[in-house]
Amino acid sequence: MQNFNCIECIGINFIKCMPYQAKGEAMSSDSNYIRRLLATIGITALAIGLFMLLWQLSYVLLLIFGGILFGVFLIGLASLLQRWLPLPRWGLVMLVTATVLGLLILAGYLVGPAIMDQLLQLREQITGGVKQLEGYLKGKEWGEALLQWAQGQWQQAPLSPRKLMGEVSGVFSTLFGSLADIFVILFIGFYLALHPEPYKKGLLFLFPSDKRRRINEVMHSVYYALKLWLMGRATSMIVVGLLTALGLWLIDMKLIMALALLAGLLSFVPFIGPIAALIPAVLVALLNSPTQAAYVLVVYGVVQVLESNVITPFVQRTAVALPPAVMLGGQLLMGAMFGIHGLALSTPLLVSIIVTVQMLYIRNVLKEKIQPLGQ
Repeated sequence: MQNFNCIECIGINFIKCMPYQAKGEAMSSDSNYIRRLLATIGITALAIGLFMLLWQLSYVLLLIFGGILFGVFLIGLASLLQRWLPLPRWGLVMLVTATVLGLLILAGYLVGPAIMDQLLQLREQITGGVKQLEGYLKGKEWGEALLQWAQGQWQQAPLSPRKLMGEVSGVFSTLFGSLADIFVILFIGFYLALHPEPYKKGLLFLFPSDKRRRINEVMHSVYYALKLWLMGRATSMIVVGLLTALGLWLIDMKLIMALALLAGLLSFVPFIGPIAALIPAVLVALLNSPTQAAYVLVVYGVVQVLESNVITPFVQRTAVALPPAVMLGGQLLMGAMFGIHGLALSTPLLVSIIVTVQMLYIRNVLKEKIQPLGQ
């Protein structure tokens, strides 16, 4: 005979009976459900808290990533010299750093004052060009309507040309923005390149011992992809700057050094960078004549055609390339979320994320055979 636990239900004319074993199983099931519910709530709260923390620290994290990128640049140059100079890595990094600083100091001494003077003039002429263009449009009925519509759209857009050029002109007027940020990036990159092993081992210790080998492989793949991407971008930036200077010289344009420097530096950001570099050149040309503005459009168009169809395919044989839609989408997202810093670092961040996903998810989880970027 089974033992039953009888519970008298007040106000109800029946008795609800349940075996002790069945009651124990029900209580155990309820307890498991409550534990799973609490665990889900805890994990969700932890994820939200971690996301909010990273959001608050996003500016600092971007500076750290910029430092890592500069460190990859120094190590990449040192690895090239290692083929001919039998020096330890730290010695090669010191040599590369001293060479880069020496070249920058020499360039600053030779052409620095002229470039700074042209940059100041460029900022003034951009303001004058904007006012002249607005005055021309306000004199036309269709132009005033177009101007009102454009101003409304630009004010609402997170990455409007007005905002972008405002940040760019502010950056160049103060020597690329905050000097403190630049020094942070340079020092982080230098010390990472000088002795990368302690930082690498410290990061690996955050993972279980059986996962460290795989994480080390992922880190190496990300480093290699970033090194190749930087090599391709540096080559493109130099060529774009030189071609722009040559084209502007041929059409007898003013402020050639400032505009060519701007074009070369902004080409670090594909797609959006060349557009941002074109706007001040057109505004400066408009102060002279509409004809010269048309010549400037032709010069920048020819440079971009050469960069897209000659320079980039040549560099991509040994460098890293991303699909244009992915690259542009990442730039818009990072720019809208983190401003000019996020926009500038969006492409190398995308390279790092894509390589990590390819290695850890597509290869490890989906078991698909795929060649990561840069390999």
